[in-house]
Amino acid sequence: MLAPDSRALLLDALRPPAGARLSRAVALTFTLDLESLLVAPLAFAAQGLRESTDPITVMEGVRHCADRIDVFCQAGQITVPPTQSALLAFVEPMVHQVRRPKPGHLFHPKLWALRFHDETTGETSLRLLVLSRNLTKDRSWDVCLRLDGVIGPRPKADNRPLSDLLRHAMRLAVAPPPPVRQAAIEALAEDLRRAQWELPDRAREMSFHALGVPGACPPRFEGTRHLIISPFCTPGGLGRCAPGGQLALVSRQETLDCLPEETVVGSEAFVVNALAGLPAEGAPPGQEVLHGLHAKVYVVEKGHQARVLLGSANATDAAFGGNVELLVELVGSRAQWGINAVLGPEAGLRGILDPYDRHDATESEPESTALRDLIRDIAAIPLSATVTTDTDSYGIRLTSQEDLPDLPGVRLTAQVHTRRGEAVPLVAGQPAAAVFAGLALADLTPFIVITAEDTTGREQTVVLATLIGDPAHRLDHVLAQQIDTPEKFLRFLLLILGLGTEAAAAVGGGTGGSGAWRAGGAGILELLLNALADRPDQLDDLARLVTRIEASGDSGRLLPAGFPALWRVITAARETMTEAVRA
Repeated sequence: MLAPDSRALLLDALRPPAGARLSRAVALTFTLDLESLLVAPLAFAAQGLRESTDPITVMEGVRHCADRIDVFCQAGQITVPPTQSALLAFVEPMVHQVRRPKPGHLFHPKLWALRFHDETTGETSLRLLVLSRNLTKDRSWDVCLRLDGVIGPRPKADNRPLSDLLRHAMRLAVAPPPPVRQAAIEALAEDLRRAQWELPDRAREMSFHALGVPGACPPRFEGTRHLIISPFCTPGGLGRCAPGGQLALVSRQETLDCLPEETVVGSEAFVVNALAGLPAEGAPPGQEVLHGLHAKVYVVEKGHQARVLLGSANATDAAFGGNVELLVELVGSRAQWGINAVLGPEAGLRGILDPYDRHDATESEPESTALRDLIRDIAAIPLSATVTTDTDSYGIRLTSQEDLPDLPGVRLTAQVHTRRGEAVPLVAGQPAAAVFAGLALADLTPFIVITAEDTTGREQTVVLATLIGDPAHRLDHVLAQQIDTPEKFLRFLLLILGLGTEAAAAVGGGTGGSGAWRAGGAGILELLLNALADRPDQLDDLARLVTRIEASGDSGRLLPAGFPALWRVITAARETMTEAVRA
C-alpha cells in the first residue's frame, strides 16, 4: 500500500470511461494555478488530443468543456501566471473564489467529483478523486484515491458529507455561481448522495469526513498504534490525531525540527530521502521528478482492524479546528491495511524514507503571514470590472462596495492580468477604485492581479472580478487571434467537428492541395455536410469565426483557397434547412 512506484497522473485519473463523455465536473482546491486548469479539460477530450500542447487544441478542449466544469478555490490563492496567455479567457466561467470559513482558517479540500454519460448505452457513471494535491504544477509526493461508481436508487447516509461539501462551497463563494451552474452542481451533489462506490481492494467499509462543514462529524482516532504522514504538524494536531499509543510520524525535516523536542520523543520519525523523487533506472521517459512531502495519510490500528484516512487535512490545529477539509476513511484488516503494510521493512514506502535526525531549527525568512492574510481578505471582497469604450480602445473601471482592509505600511496595487507592468495604486481603508485605459478587446478580462508589499516582503494573487458590459464577441475575437494561418484554421475546423490530433496533423503544407483539404480520408466537404445533417449546432462557432475573419479583410490570407466558396454553399444549405423546419 502507498507504493511510491505506483504513480498516477491527474489527467489519466480524469479520463472518461471508454465510450463515455463528461457530463459534469466539480473540483475543490486550496491553491489554483490557472495554466494547470487550462490543461485539465484535455483529459475529457478525444484520445488523440490528450497529450497535445498545441494552443489551438488546448483552446478547443477548454471551450468544449467550459460549461460543464466548476472549480472552487480559496480566495487569495490563485497564483499569478508567469505568462499573459489570452487563452485564460476561456476558463473564466469555471472559476469560483471561496471565502474563509471563519477567521484564521481556510478552504482547503482537494477533490474532483465527476459524472460521465455514455450516449450509446445510456449508462451514467460517477467518479471521485480524493487528493492531497492542489490544482497546480507542484510535483511533490502526494496521494490520490480514485473511486468509481454508479447512481443508486436512493440516498446513502455515508455519502452525505460529499453533497454537503459541494453545497457549502457554493455558500462560501465570493460571487454566487450563475443559476444554471448552481442547478448543475446541485444535481451532481444529489447524484453523489445516491452513489454506489466500488470499494478499493480488500476494504471492508468506507466513509467520508467533510471537516469544517456545518453538522459534520469529525473522525475518531482512538487506537493502540498510529501512523501520521503529514508535511505540516503542530503539537495540538498530533495530539488530536494520535491521542494515545505508539506513534510513527513521517513529515518534512523543517517541520520536525520546529516541533518541541518532547513532541517527537518516543515516536518513530522519518523524512523522505532527498533523492527519492528521481526516476529509477529504466523508468519510462519523461517520468516526473518529485520533491518534498505533501501527502496526508493517517493509519489507526485497534485490535485486528486498521482504519486508513487520507485527503487534504494536515496534522495541525487549524485543519481539525475550523478549516474546510475532506478525508476519506477506509476500514480493513490490520494485516492488509495496518502500519506494517505501509511502513514495514518490506513496504515500498519504507524504501524512500530515512530516520529523522534532529537539526537546529533554521532561522526562517521574515514572515509575510500578515501580507498573505491581507491578500486573502482583499480577494474575499466582491469586485466589479466595468468595461468602458473609447473611440478605438476599451477600458476597465475596477470598483468595490466594501472598503479594502487597511494594514499600516503596506502598498496595494492592481493590474489587469493581460497588461502586466501597468499597476494602479489602491487606497487601503476605502472602496477599490482603479481605472485601466487603452486596452485592446483581447485585453479585457475579469482576472486582476493584486499585489501587497511592505518592508518584509511582497505577496500577489489573481482575483476574479465580475465583468460588467463584457462585449458579446470578446471570446470570438480571442479565438480569431489564435487562427493566424490557413493550417490553423483547418486544424480548428477538424477539432470543432470532433476529430483528434491525428486528423489535425494531416493538415499542412500550404493553403491548397490534397494535404490541406483531406484528413484521414474524409474530405472537408464531407465533414461539413455530415455536421450540417447530424450536428448543425457544431457549425455555429465556425460561422462566427469565418464572419470575423472576413470582416477583418484577412480572408485571403487566413482562409484556405476555395474555402469561402465552399462555405457559402454550406451556409445556403443550412438556411434552406432552417426555413424548411419553420415551414
